[in-house]
Amino acid sequence: MKFHIRTLLVLLFLSFTLNACDSAEPDHDHAGEEELITRVVVTLTSGTETVTANANDPDGDGTGFEIDPIVLSSGTTYSGSITLWDDVNLENITEEIEEEDDEHQFFYTVGGGVSDRVDVSITDRDSNNLPVGLTFDLVVSDGGPASGTLNVVLSHFDDQPKNGSDRSDETDVNVTFTISLQ
Repeated sequence: MKFHIRTLLVLLFLSFTLNACDSAEPDHDHAGEEELITRVVVTLTSGTETVTANANDPDGDGTGFEIDPIVLSSGTTYSGSITLWDDVNLENITEEIEEEDDEHQFFYTVGGGVSDRVDVSITDRDSNNLPVGLTFDLVVSDGGPASGTLNVVLSHFDDQPKNGSDRSDETDVNVTFTISLQ
C-alpha cells in the first residue's frame, strides 16, 4: 500500500509539472501593435508622367521627416498610391495595412493656395465598404502656378470603431508634403 501511495504522489506531481509547461506556439498575431514606419512613398501617375515623393524618418520616431516636394501639372488627373516602409527591419508595412484594412484609414487634407484646386478621392475600400486610402485619385484643376500642402494621416482603429469619416485617437503616420502646381 505504501508503494502505491508513493507512485500515486509521483504521478500526481509529474502531471502538475508537465501541465505547467506551456507548449503552445507563440502568438504571432501582431494586430494592435503600432507599426514602425520610417518611409512614406506617394506615387502619382497620369499618362506618361509619374511623380514620386518620399518622406523619410530614419529612426521612425515620427519626427524629423525629410520630405520631397510634389510638383504637379494643372488640369491633370493622377492615379495615386501610397506605400509605407520600415527600413530598420526591412519590411513593407503596406502589406500589413492591406491585411488589416478594417483597422486603418488614410486621411488626405489639401491646404494653402492649392486647397481649391486639388481634390483627393480614396478609391479602395475595406470589407465593410469603408475607405482605406492606399489608392486614390488626385485631380488638379486648371489655373496658374500655386503652392500649398498635402497632409497625409494614417489612423489606426484598434480601440474605437472605424466609421469612414472620423480619425481615430491613434495615428501611425502624420506627414505634410509641399505641393507646387505648374
